[in-house]
Amino acid sequence: MSKLRALKIMPKSLYVVATPIGNLKDISTRAVETLKTVDLILAEDTRRTKVLLDHYGIKTPTLSLHKFNEYSRLSKIKELFEQDKSLALVSDAGTPLISDPGEGLVEYSINNKIPVIPIPGPSSLTTLLSVSGLDLKSAPPVFLGFMPHSKEKTKALLERLFSDDFTYVVFESPLRIRSLIELIRAIDQNSKIVIGRELTKIHEEILVLNPGEKLDEIKEKGEFVIAIQPSIKSNKNNKVNVSGGNSEDTRGLSKLLANYLNINQKEAYSVLLELKERFTKI
Repeated sequence: MSKLRALKIMPKSLYVVATPIGNLKDISTRAVETLKTVDLILAEDTRRTKVLLDHYGIKTPTLSLHKFNEYSRLSKIKELFEQDKSLALVSDAGTPLISDPGEGLVEYSINNKIPVIPIPGPSSLTTLLSVSGLDLKSAPPVFLGFMPHSKEKTKALLERLFSDDFTYVVFESPLRIRSLIELIRAIDQNSKIVIGRELTKIHEEILVLNPGEKLDEIKEKGEFVIAIQPSIKSNKNNKVNVSGGNSEDTRGLSKLLANYLNINQKEAYSVLLELKERFTKI
């Protein structure tokens, strides 16, 4: 048993290891050490994982674990845990279980008191948000995964969500990226959209679409992650309720009014308070 193994790896344990989303250098030392030291690596696609393993000279054997065999693999994995084997779970790219298989394995491990140890690292969600320039404090991010295949269901979902104060992050295929952008614009033409294509790879592109700006050209190739910040805020019925609400609601409205009128927020807050007082007397 190596010194590294004695210090870092526990027997009968599951390590959930984040791997690069494109650039092979975007991996932590701890992740490389873990993959070198565990007894077996469970990989979504062993062929893709082999590229990473070969790059770092990792000789650990692999076993496929994907959406079609995730639950049938549990009997084999159970045997390995009974032999006190340590396992690592990786997806094709990024942090496992973010729209990737592995939920059943983690659930099984937790239910059977097998330690599940995260080895954090790259994620296309945080990668895009970090360079989006969007106000994530006022509109915190919500991850939606892939949109429904039905255009009608996607439209209904976005219409329901766009009236809340969140920034939505979604995955989309290259074949549907343009239609999704068109649908977002049809629902809310002033929404802000940031598109990440092939993040950290050779052909990486980050496109920022400001309100009203059209996307005339987009390469419909590669992997896409999109951040959407709607312009409609806390306004489900398209009416401002000035007779009710708390001071936090008023401050949020004052920020929007200040941006719209190009005045400072204190002045906008005073205007809203005057309007509130006037309408409550009607």
